[in-house]
Amino acid sequence: MPHAHGATLSGALARQERLVSDSPLQLWAVLSEAVLLQQVGGPKVMSAQLEQLLTASERPNVTIQVLPFSRGAHANMFGPYVVLGFPEEAALDVVPADNPTGSMWLEREAEVGRYQELFGAARTSALSPVESRTVIRRRAEEHRA
Repeated sequence: MPHAHGATLSGALARQERLVSDSPLQLWAVLSEAVLLQQVGGPKVMSAQLEQLLTASERPNVTIQVLPFSRGAHANMFGPYVVLGFPEEAALDVVPADNPTGSMWLEREAEVGRYQELFGAARTSALSPVESRTVIRRRAEEHRA
């Protein structure tokens, strides 16, 4: 979810624009079911955010999967992370690792490889994109109720 302060919010909007530009980025997100329930900004805001996820998930360059509670404990429970991959053959994938005191970029092949393995496991454990849209839609309706 975006942060409340202006610089981060404007950065988030700029990143969202990259998903709909003439040369859009590819986005594959696996979301814990918990983020669909944790109210940020109240029920109306949550419902609108979930509707936005549904809209984004229908784009050909965006894949969203939900990792449901019913799948139990999993290796990705330590918190959120991002793996940035680049199409250029010589470019290395990186993982920007944020923490409460700052951030760093993990670039070593072994470190990035571990995150890629974790993401692969998350994709395999998560619901399909179609099933995920059903869950997101149901949670959006619950926030409206």
